Amino acid sequence: MLHLLSDIKALQSKGDTKIYPEGIFPSQRRHVLTGRSNQDDNSFFTALIVFTLQRLCKYFSENEWKIAEDIKQEAMKAFPRYKNRKGEHTYNFWRLEKNAHFPNGNMFSKFDFLRLADDADCTALVYLAKGYSMDDITHLKNKLLYHAKLPVSISRNTLPEYRNLKLYSTWFGKYIPIEIDVCVTANLLYLLFESKTTLNEYDLDSIKFICSVINKDEHKKQAFRVAPYYPKTSIILYHVSRLLTITDNSGLLELKTKLISDIRQKLSESNHPVEKVILNTSLMWLGETKNIEKLEIPLDTDFPWFIAGMLTSINNPIATWLAPSSLFHIQFYCEAYMKTLFLEYKILMDNMI
Repeated sequence: MLHLLSDIKALQSKGDTKIYPEGIFPSQRRHVLTGRSNQDDNSFFTALIVFTLQRLCKYFSENEWKIAEDIKQEAMKAFPRYKNRKGEHTYNFWRLEKNAHFPNGNMFSKFDFLRLADDADCTALVYLAKGYSMDDITHLKNKLLYHAKLPVSISRNTLPEYRNLKLYSTWFGKYIPIEIDVCVTANLLYLLFESKTTLNEYDLDSIKFICSVINKDEHKKQAFRVAPYYPKTSIILYHVSRLLTITDNSGLLELKTKLISDIRQKLSESNHPVEKVILNTSLMWLGETKNIEKLEIPLDTDFPWFIAGMLTSINNPIATWLAPSSLFHIQFYCEAYMKTLFLEYKILMDNMI
């Protein structure tokens, strides 16, 4: 594990180039239609890597812990670049300097109206990575409620059965349609469960949403409609399984048998090597010890962890019909995170018995 952790650490930026700030892990975005790829510095993958390593610290040797802690401290230098500058306790996907959105591109960064709003997913993951105060959680809950109650429309991508539930939006934008994503919701709930905050009606409806998606097989049949940013069945199963490791909510825990069955079914299909890793990890999180595959580190790490849909925020029937097409998606990749996912799997495997 020490060697793999060192490989991950070696990928972290030292701040010696103009592309990546110190502490950020390199990633790429790729437009499916043109195949064009750009280097992309963002808070998201770095937060995910640190969060994942924090979860594994109890298994680390002293030397491994030192490397993981060094990765975290370097990342802590970068996170302020992505924090809201108006006093809000929220984080953005991209740096907040002028023209820092769509970094290393030739066109989109020149238009300020294309700048992203802060989002719930990055905010939750940065908190889980660096730590937080209860004041942070209180402000975040207030921010989530404020945007969930704004008189803006619900995204047409959201299935009709969920449009009347009290659910949090992915975005903190004032004029963006409320967009619901089951993986974003799972990450938010993970933070709320970890912080032991009292659940409100929106939190309880968020739990209902996740349970309904899994029980109705919508993660298999309509992944894009329930997770427009993470529209892969394997990734949805991974997020929900991870959530079960921190909750004692009876509704979520009742999903365990169904999740195990769905993961076994997914593993019987043809999967990308990274999908095999996260599906086997998910089984171990759910308490399974039999028939866990012994995997080698994937040679092919070219696996998009999430997408940005160019049409999901446009509320008209034609855009809704076209939105699931990969022609209108930007995919995001990160080699360091793929290696971190394998590290997570390998450590769980080594400590399973």
